[in-house]
Amino acid sequence: MADAREVLETMKQVAKIRIEMLKEGTTFHNDGKRAYYLREYEAKLKEIEELIRRMNIRLIYSRKDGQEDNPPA
Repeated sequence: MADAREVLETMKQVAKIRIEMLKEGTTFHNDGKRAYYLREYEAKLKEIEELIRRMNIRLIYSRKDGQEDNPPA
């Protein structure tokens, strides 16, 4: 699970860098393709962030009904 999270974090950083480059105009693409790729990277970044959030939620300890407030030692 840790490896998957590391991969997602790396993908997130790459997407952010690429978005920044596209916004600054650091690309060989024309304006139409640049706008298209910018939208695609922004959408993919949202997907990646959602996956990271879901992974974090699964890792949180939850108390089941009938258990004590303190987790077992």
